[in-house]
Amino acid sequence: MLDFLLDILKTPAIILALVALIGLALQKKKISEIFSGSLKTALGMLILSAGSSLIVTEILPFVDLFGTVFNLNGFATSSEAVVGAIQSTVVIVASTSALIMAFGFLVNIVLARFTPLKYIFLTGHMLWISSVAIAYSLYAAGYSETTIIALGCVIQGAMSTILPALSQPFVRKLTGSNDFAIAHLTTLGTVSSAYIGQLLGDKRKSAEDIKLPEYLDFFKDTSVSVSIVMGLFYLLVVIIAGPERVAPFAGEQNYIVFGLMKALGFTAGILILLQGVRMFLGELVPAFKGISDKLVPGAIPALDVPALFGFAPNSLMIGFVTSIMGMLVAMVVSSLVFGSTPLVSIIGAFFTGGVAGIFGNATGGRRGAIISGFVYGFLLIFLSGALYHFVDMSAVGVVGVGHDCIDVIILTLLFMNPVIGISVVVLAYGLLSWQEVKYQKNYQN
Repeated sequence: MLDFLLDILKTPAIILALVALIGLALQKKKISEIFSGSLKTALGMLILSAGSSLIVTEILPFVDLFGTVFNLNGFATSSEAVVGAIQSTVVIVASTSALIMAFGFLVNIVLARFTPLKYIFLTGHMLWISSVAIAYSLYAAGYSETTIIALGCVIQGAMSTILPALSQPFVRKLTGSNDFAIAHLTTLGTVSSAYIGQLLGDKRKSAEDIKLPEYLDFFKDTSVSVSIVMGLFYLLVVIIAGPERVAPFAGEQNYIVFGLMKALGFTAGILILLQGVRMFLGELVPAFKGISDKLVPGAIPALDVPALFGFAPNSLMIGFVTSIMGMLVAMVVSSLVFGSTPLVSIIGAFFTGGVAGIFGNATGGRRGAIISGFVYGFLLIFLSGALYHFVDMSAVGVVGVGHDCIDVIILTLLFMNPVIGISVVVLAYGLLSWQEVKYQKNYQN
């Protein structure tokens, strides 16, 4: 039964379909409407996932070729790979993290019900990553299995509430509403970089208002602009690599044609993803009103980062490109400071570097988007190098790979001393609760 429940929690389409079902049922909608709304929510999430998978599939050859072309022999960055290795090696972490994930979600709901922070974290794979990271941190600190479970559930629930609250001021500014929040383990990075973008930017000049000459109007089309940017990236790498090094990826296909088709495949993934976002948000947000009204008054669904992509496509691409630049600089700095070189995360640059650009534009205009994307990329790679240097996880099966989720990196470093880590979580929850109460008073007035 526990495995069944955990599989549900790990499957975003099922979670969101159930949320829609409960919300529509609480609103006493017709059975046909409940069925239709729940099904469309699940399908929308599956379409989004298909788009994300296609993006990853199309970009992986670029990542490998990039490392080959520039002779990079550092370590890869993937939080999924790190926690998967830990879970398969340390039995206590595997068992306790499962309970932390399940009961931490319940703690999140209770906190949303009885505290000012009304956010319910619905990004399943992020819940999995954080539960393993928390269990491992407490295990490494020498706590007993019972204590790991008890503390871990509370920390998981608190973090699931804190992270959406941190980014919500930016989401409200971007969307003009409080209908949904963002649930991701890169929030500390995107928010901090956006604040820097705000300080150094100019919000009067938005990236979304860029005026192009009439003959360049086609750049306003997301599919065209993404195709061109990715086409340039891919062609540069395959041309430098040459046909022999591209052949293992391209097979019988011409290496130039291979690069072009991969760039177009990446763009197709973006378009599929955006269609999925539109579909599941169109069903989920109205359905969630039932939960908000009846079970958790004022509850706000916290969703994965692609929910923001359609609001600022220009800023997304600016954040993507500049975060890669920030990552390249951080690779050099990390190598000099820590003696370790995290490799550029193209996937991280797009999905969350893009969000940094979106937030940066919302607060500091196009200059804010550029600065925010660059800062985010730098922070991700530099902090990954710092964790790899200061926390040796080779004994638990983690070799040649480091985290690419900034929140997990910071949480792991803080919980090297659990007393400090817990104190920071409690303080953050208190400050954000105060800030939320203040916002609600101003909003009502």
